[in-house]
Amino acid sequence: MRIAVIFTGGTIGSTLQSDGYITTSPAQNMELLNVADAEYTVFEPYLTLSEQLDGDYITRLVECVNSRLLEECYDGIIVTHGTDTLQYSAAALALAYGDINIPIVLVSSNYILSDPRSNGVDNMKYAVEFIKNKIGGVFVSYRNTGDSPEIHLAKDVLPHLPYSDSIRSMGGPFGRFEGDEFIRLIRDYEKDSYGIFSLNRLSSVLWIKAHAGMRYPEAFGAKAVLIESYHSGTLPTHNRDFVEFCKNCKAPLYLTGAGSEEPYESTRLFDELGIRVLPETSPIYAYMKLWVVSDNSLNYYI
Repeated sequence: MRIAVIFTGGTIGSTLQSDGYITTSPAQNMELLNVADAEYTVFEPYLTLSEQLDGDYITRLVECVNSRLLEECYDGIIVTHGTDTLQYSAAALALAYGDINIPIVLVSSNYILSDPRSNGVDNMKYAVEFIKNKIGGVFVSYRNTGDSPEIHLAKDVLPHLPYSDSIRSMGGPFGRFEGDEFIRLIRDYEKDSYGIFSLNRLSSVLWIKAHAGMRYPEAFGAKAVLIESYHSGTLPTHNRDFVEFCKNCKAPLYLTGAGSEEPYESTRLFDELGIRVLPETSPIYAYMKLWVVSDNSLNYYI
């Protein structure tokens, strides 16, 4: 089995330095190749801690994956990545290659590999085991502390909860491992596939999250505005400042977080304020999709 491994840095490719700070280490990456038996070819488009991620890094990753796919000689592709922005790169790759016929699996680690609490080795091992199942698409391999190893659809991975390194996804994991046997839990799902794209370094999308008494920013220069609602899908539509923000905004307004439950009275004004409700999806996936379509002159969601 031949696997392309794309190292990008992150905790999984880092070590603790003598000054007490964690930083990326090229030598650390190579240890992962001893976790599971396969024929590996290694690529390093960049090495950085993932909190530094921007559009330039994402573009380089998408291009690197595209080059591997054009070679048509791999059974799967593994991308090592930091946990802080794992969801953003996962969403980007799902948008580019969601209907690909080989597995692309992102792998990360909650602690550096030398830390006994680290799940990085398991995440790598089960990424390789998952590739053996020959299921095409873009996925995340991750074992939450105390749980079985799971495989998540990259498009469905949710933001981390505060102070937590656990990975969650909408609708639950795509599947999980019992021993070395993969148990698929999700059968059918929608796939996006825009192919290779590029992003500007800074996002063209302004993303704001509803909170009590919030101060609304200017949206100058934004090509789209993503508003993340309260958990019940509501926004302060009776608030004077919010109404003025919506009416003065020149960019299209999109709402993420609103489900299919019975609507509250405060949602009645969404249409009047020009707020377009997006289908249920991970907020990060919604943000990345708007960024991709904005920067590449593609059609919007609606």
